[in-house]
Amino acid sequence: MKKWVILFVLLVFQISVKAENGAGMQIKEAKFQIVKATIEFLASDKETFREVKEKQCVNCKGYEDLLKFVEKNKIRKADALIGEWKKVSVDTSFSNWEKSIEKFKNLVVNDITSGIKSKRKKLSGYSNYEGKLESIIANISISEPIEDVPDIQKIEEAPEPVVVQKVTEPVKIMSEKSSETASFFAFLPDISKDMSYTIILLLLLGILFLLWILRNKSEIIEKNSRELKDHLHRSGSTEWQSKNISNELKAVKHKLKEAEAEIAILRDNVRAEMERNERLSVVTEIEKPVEQVAEPVLESPIKYARYADQGDGFSVQELLEEEDSETIFELTILSPNTASFKISNNQNAQRYALSNSPYFLGKTSQYDIFPSGNSLINTDIPGELKLQGNKWLIVKPAQISFS
Repeated sequence: MKKWVILFVLLVFQISVKAENGAGMQIKEAKFQIVKATIEFLASDKETFREVKEKQCVNCKGYEDLLKFVEKNKIRKADALIGEWKKVSVDTSFSNWEKSIEKFKNLVVNDITSGIKSKRKKLSGYSNYEGKLESIIANISISEPIEDVPDIQKIEEAPEPVVVQKVTEPVKIMSEKSSETASFFAFLPDISKDMSYTIILLLLLGILFLLWILRNKSEIIEKNSRELKDHLHRSGSTEWQSKNISNELKAVKHKLKEAEAEIAILRDNVRAEMERNERLSVVTEIEKPVEQVAEPVLESPIKYARYADQGDGFSVQELLEEEDSETIFELTILSPNTASFKISNNQNAQRYALSNSPYFLGKTSQYDIFPSGNSLINTDIPGELKLQGNKWLIVKPAQISFS
């Protein structure tokens, strides 16, 4: 089977080579020579292309060599023109090839001499360039195909009585088909009619053979695909199962993180609600005349504290009457149950506070920027305190800034 395929490919390749050996090869070569002559003429335009080193492409055998010549001599935009000219198709039939190649020549000349490029027509080498193009076209030699040889023989022979036979309809149809077949293979100069029928038969056989191969291949692929799907459905794919388990684990972890976040929010809400209830209970106790605590005798409205020893407030028993280098907070008693506090102006106490600002100032104060060790602490708005048993509870932190 493989031998037949190889023979078929070789036969088609031989036919294509023969087809190009005639008019097609001459037209193709003439087209290339026109493009080459045009590029060499552009190389002579010193005003436009000043970096040209060579004016003739002596070793250019094809378009690739011509593109290398353009790149080497820096003929700008010529590579794009070569690409466009190469795409232009030229009719190789006997009746139209001359008009077609002439039209191609005019297209190429117009591309390099139209508009502002018309000044190139005044170059000294333009007339030689035109003559070279005409010479290229004149050197094309394509002979007219010989047809109806029997008619020539009839003319040379002596006239004989002609017997007119009645031509039936099927004979006419076959005659018309044979003439159409002959005209179809007219572009192949070395192929006879018998050979053309053989080629058609081989082409049809080749097409049928390829279709048969493709059909068998598609059936095999479909069969294998069905077997693979059935196998995966019955036994299950380990890779698919592992991916499925991995996706489930990711989903569980994601839900766990969401649950932890919700629990943290709930804890914060519960803590805030408890603090709110405590504050409300303190206010309620203060508002009840019967449950009011006896007003203590205050010796001085100013007290001092080294730090908030209760976390959220100051112990009454830890308050000092006099300040020292470590008394960071200064409390002012406003009433038996309310007071305000601020940061002491004592510079030694402020330096002591800045030595561990998150601990001393974190829960008692609010500030926008992180302080440095040499900053001065300014109390913008004093904090508010309420007496709760033996503790001055921080109701509102002090607002401070640094300078």
